[in-house]
Amino acid sequence: MAKLVLGLLSLLFITGNTISQTENRQPNGVLVSVGELAEIKTQALNGVEPYKQNYQAFLHFTDSLMAASSEWKELSGEVIVYDRSSTSPIQLSSTGGKLVYGTALAWHLTGEEKYARKSRSLILDLTDTYGYRNDAEDTFHWGAQGILNLARGGTPYIYAADLLESWPGWSKKDKIRYQVWLRDIMYPKVAWASRWRKNNWGVAGSFSSALIAWYLRDHPDWDLEEISPTAQKLSPEEAFWSHNQHQIGRLLTSDEWKMDGKVALWGILPNGAIPEEIRRGDDPIDGDHLPSDGSGTHYTMTFIEHLTAHAEFLRRLGDTSLYDHIAEDGSGSLLQAYLFVVDNPIKSHCFTSNRINALYFAYGYYRHPALLAALQECGPGNISGQRMALFGRLTRPIVERKQ
Repeated sequence: MAKLVLGLLSLLFITGNTISQTENRQPNGVLVSVGELAEIKTQALNGVEPYKQNYQAFLHFTDSLMAASSEWKELSGEVIVYDRSSTSPIQLSSTGGKLVYGTALAWHLTGEEKYARKSRSLILDLTDTYGYRNDAEDTFHWGAQGILNLARGGTPYIYAADLLESWPGWSKKDKIRYQVWLRDIMYPKVAWASRWRKNNWGVAGSFSSALIAWYLRDHPDWDLEEISPTAQKLSPEEAFWSHNQHQIGRLLTSDEWKMDGKVALWGILPNGAIPEEIRRGDDPIDGDHLPSDGSGTHYTMTFIEHLTAHAEFLRRLGDTSLYDHIAEDGSGSLLQAYLFVVDNPIKSHCFTSNRINALYFAYGYYRHPALLAALQECGPGNISGQRMALFGRLTRPIVERKQ
């Protein structure tokens, strides 16, 4: 607990020096900076690998999504999520998140404004939506699928909006319109997941809530209202600090951080197991490895993928608390969660072709040989990623260093 308190005090110090910065109309880069994108473009156009191959795969993927999106049903008004599906509506599916972020990246990588225009259009299409209830219910309720779809599918829209800051076509009016929607519609819902859910819903909710607060930092007098599970109003700075704190708490195994945990163990155990995700399959939640490659293993990877995106975002603000966190008993470690899956002495697993994008970010920070081995043995994976740690293969490529 002492380490947690010191970590949170450090986080508060960092928060006070970052989130209160005034708007400068230049992108900060949630998962990649403009400078890094310029370097990727230069290396790719000079034929340097793996930049060239990644660049070509990325543009092909993004162009294909753009073409397919012409068939999407318009998103407007009350949004109803059908069949409790993570792909409803498609704009808030993993596909929608990849398109809006991918087109913002593509604008920086090519200079072609068609990409920026598409990204802007997708973002602004959200701003007259509301509701997000399940189709089988007459009214919205806490726990609705729309909360998760907003937390996971809506968060890459903030990545994209940040990258559009330096494009003249993204006006201050556009930004304020989007910020009001984030404050009034998205934030109360994803904040519920942050406060209450122990599993990957909560991981996505805490990251999404903290990112919204960060993106609203140029409105320090705004109130971010939470309705459930506890009614409260926070400033953007207070919300940023609070949801980052909740993400760290979610990793802990102590009683006060059980939240809505469904089983007798929770958090990230000292050996790296995540019981709240393993329970979704047939493997034992207290085992020393994952015997199967079933739902419990894949949900474990999803939890890790979401958490890695949050850790990478904070790292770019000078805060490595999520990457570095470990409790006195060895629990709560993101690195150990990775090793439990990919470097388990009894049985290891490859991250799936989309989830492996998170591994690029993690290896970029940890430089752990087991993570590199997993990338080399199981990669390269697809170019896009899963839901939140997107395009890691493109933006954090594995490049052989000269001795």
